[in-house]
Amino acid sequence: MTIIEKLTKDVLNDEYFKLIFSKCSLISAENNLNIELSDNILTNKELTDALRFSDILSNSKNSEARNKAYQIITYLNHQFKNNEIYRTVSKAVYSKLGNFPAINYLTNYNANIATLPFFRSIEVEAKKVIQKVPDSENFVFTDSQFELYSQLSNTLEYSFSGPTSMGKSFIIKAFIKKVMRNSPPENLVIIVPTRALINQFTLDLKDEIRELSEQYKYRILTNSNVNGFIGDEPHNYILILTPERLISYLSQDNNPPIGFVFVDEAHKLANEKDSRSVTTYTAIEKTIKKYGNIKLYFSSPNVSNPEVFLKLFDRNKPNNTFKTNESPVSQNLFFIDLLSKNVELIQKDNNVNIENSNLFQVVNSTTTLIQHLGFDKNNLIYCNSKSKTIFEANEFSKIVGKFQLSEALKKAIKQIKEYIHPQYYLANLLEHKVAFHYGKLPQLIRNLVEDLYKKEEIQNVFCTSTLLEGVNMPTQNIFILNGKNGRKPLSQIDFWNLSGRAGRLSKELYGNIFCVQHSDWLWENKEILNKTEIILKPTVLTKIDRNLRKIESILKNQKITGSKEEQAILRYIANIISVDTLEIKSNYKSPLIEKLIEKKKDKIIELANSKVKDFEIPSYILNSNQSINLTIQNKVFNLIKKAHKQGKNIKLISNHINYEICLDTLKNLYILYEWDKAEKKLNNEKSLKYYALLMNQWINGFGLNQIIKMSIEHYENNRSLIHLGYIDNKPNFIQYEKGNVDHINALIEKIIEDIEYVLRFLFEKYFNHYYQVISNILGEDSAGENWASLLEYGTQNRIAIALQNIGLSRHTALAIYRKCRRALNVEEDKLKSINKNLILSEFKNGTLEYDEINRIL
Repeated sequence: MTIIEKLTKDVLNDEYFKLIFSKCSLISAENNLNIELSDNILTNKELTDALRFSDILSNSKNSEARNKAYQIITYLNHQFKNNEIYRTVSKAVYSKLGNFPAINYLTNYNANIATLPFFRSIEVEAKKVIQKVPDSENFVFTDSQFELYSQLSNTLEYSFSGPTSMGKSFIIKAFIKKVMRNSPPENLVIIVPTRALINQFTLDLKDEIRELSEQYKYRILTNSNVNGFIGDEPHNYILILTPERLISYLSQDNNPPIGFVFVDEAHKLANEKDSRSVTTYTAIEKTIKKYGNIKLYFSSPNVSNPEVFLKLFDRNKPNNTFKTNESPVSQNLFFIDLLSKNVELIQKDNNVNIENSNLFQVVNSTTTLIQHLGFDKNNLIYCNSKSKTIFEANEFSKIVGKFQLSEALKKAIKQIKEYIHPQYYLANLLEHKVAFHYGKLPQLIRNLVEDLYKKEEIQNVFCTSTLLEGVNMPTQNIFILNGKNGRKPLSQIDFWNLSGRAGRLSKELYGNIFCVQHSDWLWENKEILNKTEIILKPTVLTKIDRNLRKIESILKNQKITGSKEEQAILRYIANIISVDTLEIKSNYKSPLIEKLIEKKKDKIIELANSKVKDFEIPSYILNSNQSINLTIQNKVFNLIKKAHKQGKNIKLISNHINYEICLDTLKNLYILYEWDKAEKKLNNEKSLKYYALLMNQWINGFGLNQIIKMSIEHYENNRSLIHLGYIDNKPNFIQYEKGNVDHINALIEKIIEDIEYVLRFLFEKYFNHYYQVISNILGEDSAGENWASLLEYGTQNRIAIALQNIGLSRHTALAIYRKCRRALNVEEDKLKSINKNLILSEFKNGTLEYDEINRIL
């Protein structure tokens, strides 16, 4: 042990240090809670000692020690920022930590920032050279970022974990730039958990690699169809895909090979309550199987065993993992109990009750709490359901009043009213500098809210778990407001992933997390607040370890107990095992089969194989659709094949699609796929009339505002029942009232939900399977139209689809095609090139379309 590490150990165990650290943290709490704690004033000696402790700890390689060094400086900044000794030591500590964004913050904040001693200055300048971010003018990696980037750059498989605030996506993008220079060039896939994250990652990456993409002929695409845009010469691809889109990509034999796979937010592989964790596993496993020895990388937040993801795919070699708890920003965590009127400062080794708090003299509800603690600051308010998010945003807007609007806000309000509806809640909320944000909100509107927040045009954004999935909206304060009618409580990893969004690098030295107990939510499990190691195990392995008997029962077509979510995931895994057994003859054994062999469960393998070995449906179709019941898949294949032999038309038409055709087709699929049993959302055959109407409007290119307007007219004329649960926490139906703003917004949210979930997820899944079946029977050239693509893109127009595939929204892609086809160079129904300036000349500056075109193209 070196001298500095021995000193570090002594400091961390020293009772006097613990006392000083506690005082420093309470001084910070006093500032953040706007309360006075007069007995927590540091003496001159204590200040000097605190700074000396910080300096010692900053020299350690221990991440806990380095974090405490940073925290001490951060805690003291508000009170001692003008103290000469503090300024000198703070710069020295941040320099030693390699935290150059913090130094820049202090420099911008205080022109009198101290000068370092000569040898420290030499060390800083050396770091600036060595740790400079490639292809950037001013950015320098922090120490932990540089260590990770260096290791990542020298491996073929790697898994890393760190705090959300570490900037993992920043490192991934820097690595992508390095890969683009490789010779020979290879195609990359970045797997992201949701569609919402596709758009953000695409926008951020395009801004960073614009010049490199031209130089090295790379194109960023966001869907599985790479053949709609051919360009003037061959290109390499960076594909930003959800797991479902990657599986679709793999099912197309003419797609180019993949060399690199990055799995962002890899901890989703261990989400036992979400079947998409199994889909993510399937997508990765099938990519490895198809393309062989791909380069494979996993990124996850706050995980103590990042190697588990590589082990799952038998790719774990020595020294190919990285984990750290070191963060370039600090977080202060508070538990505020509005019921007992108590405030607690949460610390890893010592939670402190803040007594005699005058906070509750001005705060008596969640809204007044946010208003008081978040005044003149950027605040994200997490709610555990979409309806609670919208409800709380509206409630909060009532107490903050309206503001004099900037030109940016006036423009945004106008855009939202034109794009969605003049009475849409969000447009009104912006007048109060308040907004809401959730995953299924239309892409253009999400972009708008995120941009307004980052530019500090709005200060309070109420949001759902989309932020847990990687949407980059760093903030000064996070308020966590769970509710009884929302989803289940946050898991430990989700809690710390969300908390890591607090603190804006280069803008503040710290962020605050306020966990709020209120009348609608009791925190029954406060243990997740005291950070401990987070050990993960992928869902597919967890379920096999704990549920082999249930999986065996499923394979025997027997009923099982458990929640509907649990049953759905186990059926999904049973499907995967069954399909995987078909590969054993080719000497390929999937990770799940290997696991069963290891557990000596040959009986289950044999049982799974007996379920599918006599199927007529080709295994590659089963492989691409493992979330659909295998027996139903085989039945559908046989019925369609029989219909073809009888001379019936089995293919879907390619044009002139109307309501009657949509309804007849949905009725056919309802029977074929047994939706009355298989899909809760589609089990009522009468609902198909509504979905057929919506589907017809969607695939024929109707704008969202048109669809909403027509639906409102229908509800007004037919006095239909509307479900208000879409906008509040009361799951009740009520007769629609003309002009009622609440009813209008409930209908808008229902339409958005049905487009995103029913049309673009459920229907798309089944139509894709149907198309694969008829392609096998008729041949792809004779199979007609794949309606799954029409549902995904919301149009039948090939050029509008190609425009969407390079990152434009459906709305803007259709607008470009309608207004300026002459700016599009098209050959044989494929897009070769785009004249950006000509397109921009056709749109008015300040419109949603103009802004998106200017940023994407």
